[in-house]
Amino acid sequence: MDFMNTVKAALVTAALVLPVLPQTGLASSGGPPLPQEDWSFKGIFGQFDQAALKRGAKVTIEVCLGCHSIKYIKFDHLRQFGFTEAEVSEMAGGAGLTKQDKLVSGLAPADAKESFGLVPPDLSLMTKARKGYEDYTFAILTGYLTEEDTALVDAAKEDGTLSPEEITKLASALHMDPHHPEKIDEAVKRIANGDHFNKYFPGNFLAMPAPLSAGAVTYADGTEATVKQLAKDVTTFLAWAAEPTQTERKSTGHKVILYLIVLTAMLYAVKRRIWARVHH
Repeated sequence: MDFMNTVKAALVTAALVLPVLPQTGLASSGGPPLPQEDWSFKGIFGQFDQAALKRGAKVTIEVCLGCHSIKYIKFDHLRQFGFTEAEVSEMAGGAGLTKQDKLVSGLAPADAKESFGLVPPDLSLMTKARKGYEDYTFAILTGYLTEEDTALVDAAKEDGTLSPEEITKLASALHMDPHHPEKIDEAVKRIANGDHFNKYFPGNFLAMPAPLSAGAVTYADGTEATVKQLAKDVTTFLAWAAEPTQTERKSTGHKVILYLIVLTAMLYAVKRRIWARVHH
């Protein structure tokens, strides 16, 4: 294989492999497999969905900002994906802030600790801070008990003991190991006591109650605000917040790759021209 063919093979391999490098996996402590979503912004040619970003920003400001901050992003930065200055000012005003302020929660740390036992983490880099990345964030937001799950738990705890059939059903619904019925029984008791269960959170219980509910916000574009849709939009926005320059970075990368391809072709042509004069 000559030099040019080697270069072509390397470029083709990179183009095929880089977009599909694994970004997901198990929950942080080796829990059940995370649900894997098709994120528009993944891969070397991926781009953020502008409509999803606007929806996600709305949910984040109206719901998540009640407890969490995104301290590296200002309201005015939201104009980068289509919000007008008036819309930004309105959203900031709704949170008691101005467009030049950062997305900081109005919940005081002392009050948060009194209510939840800890201070809610800043979400600026959340999609990069956990194994599974965006899929992990999405899983946590959608991993709380559904109405069907709650009904199953309520039915199972009525007589105080779990039958083999109930253990099987609960294991499937809660994403727990059916070979450890004692852990399922403990989970049922803790749920009955009001603890917050999550199928994908390490240890299954966390201080945060389910933050999203169907219809929690009204989308201006008419998109139905299901829990899954809300979670996907919030995750998309948090992925942007973790790296607002991702689009520009990828654009620069494309130009650099194109430049290197052209440069390689030119150097190869020069090499052929010079060595063509040499007789073997």
